[in-house]
Amino acid sequence: MKSLRFKKLWLVSEASRAARSIEFNPKMTMLVGKNHTGKSTLVKHIFKTLGCETKGKSDRWDSLAISVLSFELDGTDYFAYRRATVFALKNSSTGTIKVTTKYSEWSEIMAQLFDFHLMLPTHQETLAQATPPYLFLPFYFDQDGSWQKQWHSFDKLTQFSAWQKPLTSYVTGQRPNGYYLAKFEESKAKAEVNQLSQELGVVQAALARVKKSLPRVTIRIDTGAFKQEITDLLRNTTQLRQEQESLRSKAFEQASAKESLSAQISMAKDALRDLEGDLKYLTESHVEPTLLCPTCGTSHENGFPVRLELIDDAVTLRKIISELEAERQKVDETLAGIQGKLSRVKLKVLEIEKTLQVKKGALRLQDVVDSQSSEVIRGAFAKDMDSLKKQLTVQEGSAADLKEKVAKFDVPERTKEINGFYAERIELFASELGVQDLRDDVKKKPDASITASGSALPRSLLAYQFAVLHTAKEKGDAKLFPVVVDSPNQQGQDAEHLSQMLNFIVKRTPPGQQLILAVEESPAGLSFEGTTIELETPYGLLEPEQYDTIAGELQSLVTAVAEGVEVRLANQRIEVSQEASN
Repeated sequence: MKSLRFKKLWLVSEASRAARSIEFNPKMTMLVGKNHTGKSTLVKHIFKTLGCETKGKSDRWDSLAISVLSFELDGTDYFAYRRATVFALKNSSTGTIKVTTKYSEWSEIMAQLFDFHLMLPTHQETLAQATPPYLFLPFYFDQDGSWQKQWHSFDKLTQFSAWQKPLTSYVTGQRPNGYYLAKFEESKAKAEVNQLSQELGVVQAALARVKKSLPRVTIRIDTGAFKQEITDLLRNTTQLRQEQESLRSKAFEQASAKESLSAQISMAKDALRDLEGDLKYLTESHVEPTLLCPTCGTSHENGFPVRLELIDDAVTLRKIISELEAERQKVDETLAGIQGKLSRVKLKVLEIEKTLQVKKGALRLQDVVDSQSSEVIRGAFAKDMDSLKKQLTVQEGSAADLKEKVAKFDVPERTKEINGFYAERIELFASELGVQDLRDDVKKKPDASITASGSALPRSLLAYQFAVLHTAKEKGDAKLFPVVVDSPNQQGQDAEHLSQMLNFIVKRTPPGQQLILAVEESPAGLSFEGTTIELETPYGLLEPEQYDTIAGELQSLVTAVAEGVEVRLANQRIEVSQEASN
């Protein structure tokens, strides 16, 4: 069982030198604010930090902003970090930190951390590990999607096909983690059986063709064909060398670009340092209204407008530095990729040159080369087929065993029991929310689709989702994740229905699970035993006066992540160098 509680969220924009931190109550937190005050931005960044792509974009938001989420998982504190495509996870107990710039690696880190083994069908008709959005979908109501359609809280959910039913089965416990682990192993075993069968068929077909053309007499080497083979090898070598020159040219361009970016960053940092020194001097020193240049004797004004211009210049320089550093990181990754391709091309050239030496030597010794007998050829084919048949027998037995293991999780009585529990809950919750027209299939099974119109749709979706949450708590793997509900006042709810929804959310959040609720106005008469946080400034979620304090709080983590990224790049360069030397 995994019990998760969100503790604190930090948001930092280095470009605007502004920041904000929010501490979450262990039981309930309510964010109250009008439109554009940032309540949705806060809750979205909880899940963005954990690797989910949320709906809705803001041109005002700094795309290079840092988000850090502190959370407790089964008594252990963790910090999750994200900046653009850089992810990190720190274990506070051990001090270990995992850093990656690859989303697939982050997904694996999250799957291991939360014991999340849901396997979903891909568009290539295989099974693959579900990514973080599918872990948090049941627990998040997003204002931009969740109130129009079920399981619609995040973007980029089309990477898997027909995932809704498997997800519902996983969440409600009809098919727990063990089922998906066994199913994945079964699919791998079946794929191996298919591959071995195909290989065996190819070998058998090849032997049949060879038998028809295999002469009884000694086989001689075809000199013409031999020469043609050498010609083809020489042509391939030429093409590879041309590709090698092209890659070297690209590598030089990227290296030059990196040097240029480094120089620009250095100059920008020097300029920023000078600007900040000037600003500090003008702000803190007791100076005259005008300053006299000791070099040229020119008189300069020392007023508030001058300081504002210096501040604007400093903000611009910080944004430029952030953008240049991000661009240099991209150039570093591109350069590493080009160097890898160069190493692979070099290896191919060396292999062809070795082959050419052998072939040329064989051509010169044509007169002493003996041909292979038909019995030797048949023996080689027979050896391959025997090996493939043995492997196929082993894999077929393994696939059969795994099929039986998967079948043990499909227990009709358990599915019926779970559906019955869900049916009781959704009937109760629909009644509490004033929903009258749920279809019979929605009342019976959690994998049915919700259809309603007007103000009834959000309430129907709320009744459904909470019925699923209660079923998951009672019958599933008991993942006690926080429930996050953003802006339930959708589709023109009247005062009575909105009050029903808010009271329902507070009352029916499963016991032991944290609740984070975001609303436009503080609801009257709501019994809320938690922390209320007021957000009042439109487009002012991040505050400049908090920047230094929060930047100091996160300094060690930010530094550790930066070092981790550098280590990854260094390792890539070492791997490229080793490939080249081999």
